[in-house]
Amino acid sequence: MRDNASFWTIVEKYNDLMNSAIIGPNCVDSNICRGDCCSIKIDVPMILAKEYIKRGYAKKKDFIRSDVFSFVLRFDESTGKCFLFDNAINGCKVHNSGIKPPQCWIYPTNFSNPENKDISCKRSKGWKIINSEKAMKAEKLLQKYVFLCQLEAKKERNKLNNRKGKIQKRNSKNTMKYLKKRLKKIPPSQLGGFQDTWDRFEVLSAEGLSLQMKKFCYHNNKECPYLPADFLECKTICEKIANKLINFLHSHIYNYIKKEGPDPEGKYPLYKLFKFVKNFED
Repeated sequence: MRDNASFWTIVEKYNDLMNSAIIGPNCVDSNICRGDCCSIKIDVPMILAKEYIKRGYAKKKDFIRSDVFSFVLRFDESTGKCFLFDNAINGCKVHNSGIKPPQCWIYPTNFSNPENKDISCKRSKGWKIINSEKAMKAEKLLQKYVFLCQLEAKKERNKLNNRKGKIQKRNSKNTMKYLKKRLKKIPPSQLGGFQDTWDRFEVLSAEGLSLQMKKFCYHNNKECPYLPADFLECKTICEKIANKLINFLHSHIYNYIKKEGPDPEGKYPLYKLFKFVKNFED
């Protein structure tokens, strides 16, 4: 039996109501739809994320910590869409699952159309609300859903206030081995920091080029042939610097979180970590 039965009652009833309250163009026809409505980031609670993983729709890496609900669905930068968008069906993998994220049902009709206007999405016209009563019931359920999601997210954030055990667990041998592998696949100029995901730390890409690592590399590997003039030409973080970064994270992240508090999105940029450590050591 599922945990939190009231939550699942709301989600499944909402999906059923919206599915029968609106009609529109055939979205699985690639000549009509290009999945533009999937090009937004959607927040979901942990309980829903776990169900997606259980059913095989997702993996833990597909969920990033959020400051709205517990997680946000991973955005596939290569396609410009939510990872649940499936090119093979030209649509959402969970559309007919009964547990599609409630926010995704709202576009483009919303819950009412009192002026009976023509409703269009980005690509096509023809959307209609065919049962206003069901749509209004769904709107009320959405309010309950949001409340439960915010309640869950608050509990999750409170858990992050006591991070010592989790940090130690995330710095296990397997976790550090994974992180080193990820670090060695990117140039130092593209490392923006670290991100606390479902159950381990991931690399956080820099927005554009970053020089944060230049001083770190010079301090820890003065023999590097790319320093100081050719830093931007370095294509991958070397073994020595990857090890130093992991030791740096292991040594300082818990003190940082204890002092500064956990970031709601689990993002820890290098410039903040470096500044904290400098002030801490001074």
